[in-house]
Amino acid sequence: QITSTSSSSSSSSSTSSSSSSTTSSSSSTSSSSSTTSSSSTTTAVPGWTITGNMNFARYSHTASTLANGSVLVAGGVGSDNGYFNTTELYYPSTGIWTTTGNMNFIRGYHTASTLANGSVLVAGGSNDASFVNTAELYNPLTGIWTSTGSMNAAHAYHTASTLGNGLILVAGGSYISAELYNPSTGTWTTTGNMNVARYYHTASTFSNGLVLVAGGSYGSIYQNSAELYNLTTGTWKTTGNMSFAREFHTASTLANGLVLVAGGTNGSSSLNSAELYNPSTGTWTTTGNMSFVRAYHTASTLVNGSVLVTGGYGSAGYLNSAELYNPSTGTWTITGNMSAKRYYHTASILANGKILVTGGYGSTGSLNSAEFY
Repeated sequence: QITSTSSSSSSSSSTSSSSSSTTSSSSSTSSSSSTTSSSSTTTAVPGWTITGNMNFARYSHTASTLANGSVLVAGGVGSDNGYFNTTELYYPSTGIWTTTGNMNFIRGYHTASTLANGSVLVAGGSNDASFVNTAELYNPLTGIWTSTGSMNAAHAYHTASTLGNGLILVAGGSYISAELYNPSTGTWTTTGNMNVARYYHTASTFSNGLVLVAGGSYGSIYQNSAELYNLTTGTWKTTGNMSFAREFHTASTLANGLVLVAGGTNGSSSLNSAELYNPSTGTWTTTGNMSFVRAYHTASTLVNGSVLVTGGYGSAGYLNSAELYNPSTGTWTITGNMSAKRYYHTASILANGKILVTGGYGSTGSLNSAEFY
């Protein structure tokens, strides 16, 4: 299971502001009827298999694997349709997508967290006009979304981390603030501020309960800084800096407890560099470079411990390339290309260990295609 959350997430204090919860129905699609897509699956290239298309082409959405093995895709942005409130379910056994209940608010660049009771918490994001502070819960048994408590600040391009006690930590989104969601009460409580305001960062949860936030940017300042959140004290403590400033990178927790950060951009160019964080020493060590410079990609930890990186955007434009990181050797190996070039897509680990890649944005605009590795 991946415990690292890529940034998907504005200022110093967490103040309650219901005005941040802005609803715009212009792009909101209301459709309670169930729609299914094609169930055909075909082999794309070695390692990849094309599966059914989503009902809506979208990027900057979220994808959550549910207890029954299906994958819930929510919200996002379409090239021609603006921001979505639509959601749909993928069933791996059939390769079919089926629409499910619409969210109460349109949103993209939000986060989605699966709670212990099986429901999915969607929080924040943008509706094109502004960042939003609304949050809502999806019930897999009924297919219905229910509004829950609003955050104290509007966050987008933030991170959401599930803590050992079941609370959800939302951090950043250009803000310095962080807050905790309690599923038992449906309320948000502000916690300690980060040392640096940031968005487009990553957050990784360790077995000892600490959360590592790394990189990102604020304004035109790109960060190589990292910091740790301690739930017991509700405070943040700076830790070692990365070797390179980066945003739109990925962070993956390895079986040995290290965190692999890969790629991203420093504002002027995409990166192929990768580095490892050691929680025992609080230091970063460079490891092998990826074969391609890339940002806005995904990273998934496979059952064999290797990390699969897919797509993104680099010096050559949109990418369909994929590569594998071997933690034992610290090297990357190119694997089969995806059938479509895409960035701002999602990658989900299925119960059978396969990786489902969905949507994103490519040279023709937003994508509804899906494929698995």
